[in-house]
Amino acid sequence: MMIPTSETVKTRVLDLLRQIQERSGDSASPDGDENTSFADTLDSTAMLEFIASLADACGVPPETIQGCVDRQFTTVGDLAASLHAAGLVPNGKADVTPGLLSGPRSEKTLRRIVSRGAFPHTIRSPDTPGTIWLGGAAACLPKAVEPAGVIDQRLGRPNGWLERHAGIRQRRVWADQDPLDAAADAAHACLEKAGFRLADVGALLVTSEAPPVLAGLASATHHRLRLRPSTVALEIGGACTGFLTAMWMAQSLVSRVGMVLVIAIEAATRYLKVQPGEAGEGSALFGDGVAACIFSGEPVGSKGVQVNDVLLGRDGSVGDVLRIERTSTGSVEIRMKRIELAGRAIEAMAHSAQEMAKRHRLAASDLAAVVAHGGNGRMPPLLARQLGISPELVWSETAMTGNLGSASIPVAWATRFARLSGPAIWTAAGAGLTWGAALLDASAGT
Repeated sequence: MMIPTSETVKTRVLDLLRQIQERSGDSASPDGDENTSFADTLDSTAMLEFIASLADACGVPPETIQGCVDRQFTTVGDLAASLHAAGLVPNGKADVTPGLLSGPRSEKTLRRIVSRGAFPHTIRSPDTPGTIWLGGAAACLPKAVEPAGVIDQRLGRPNGWLERHAGIRQRRVWADQDPLDAAADAAHACLEKAGFRLADVGALLVTSEAPPVLAGLASATHHRLRLRPSTVALEIGGACTGFLTAMWMAQSLVSRVGMVLVIAIEAATRYLKVQPGEAGEGSALFGDGVAACIFSGEPVGSKGVQVNDVLLGRDGSVGDVLRIERTSTGSVEIRMKRIELAGRAIEAMAHSAQEMAKRHRLAASDLAAVVAHGGNGRMPPLLARQLGISPELVWSETAMTGNLGSASIPVAWATRFARLSGPAIWTAAGAGLTWGAALLDASAGT
């Protein structure tokens, strides 16, 4: 049998690179060679697609490809040499990655992820947490819509650039709307769906990555809702995982105060300026929105949604992959190590979903949905690929709203949950780096 040469590996890597370029809507470089730089050729999400496809073609998990080059993807030649040295040869085909929630490879893969310390700090809910129920959910999105074409013009990019590179067709922005009014509207709608009154709320948890009020957001929301002065109001951090963190806390609070109202309020477009350049392109990913959920100790209505479990994790050693910086003019800019951030976010969400499924003896085929935070509109399909499930089972509204931070998961849930029957996993990753997952069961109360 002829042993493939390093030149063969290089040729197949280049062929795959061109396929990913075409899939991403970019024109493939006809003169690409071993000196072709990945940083100059693929954006962060396309790079993840390339790594996943290359892993498929080599018959290994994506982390094996990343390990060959210590996560440093420089040039085609360097990658091909590392693959050849490791005995990995792409077969020229890129099939969908087998499911990681089930099958013989899942246990081995999960053990390898955990043992190498990729996710060393996980906070689990108690082994026997008090049962809580999601009684109602509602979202309130801004009236103003910015189409991707308008954003392309502000970025100085050709028409279609944002949708190709970030999977975002439009985003929602508050403009002249008051986000706190929207939060009150969402809370009232949420309570009405559950058949509760404001007087029933024992605690208010408010979370935000980009708050419309820089100090006292929980108190301001409490006042806008006209809750009783004795009703506890707390602000919850966690960036994009803030809603999951609030749910984790609600598990303990429900037994003490009864109903817990959780509200996510995001107003990122008030801080992040869309303009030509890397920082402006990062700002263009974010939209505005509000979502509210009510949690109680008893099922609500004939179809209750039980919250079975919540887990949280964090690793501050990689927190620099996403930074918020103040410029000399006093404005705020977002700085991202895009490829590393996107890779770690998808890996973290997949891992937390896998861990949650494993804890409750669920296979991929058991899940009715995975409700996912979307840093951009192309991440949810990549998460589906990692989990080995149909992209239709991954719920996200990012393509039509922009990245909604802590509100992204409850907005997606409020938009679609009426169609659900069975277990669903919520999962998110955020700045810090933080991640988490929650297991909900829409059939528990039937």
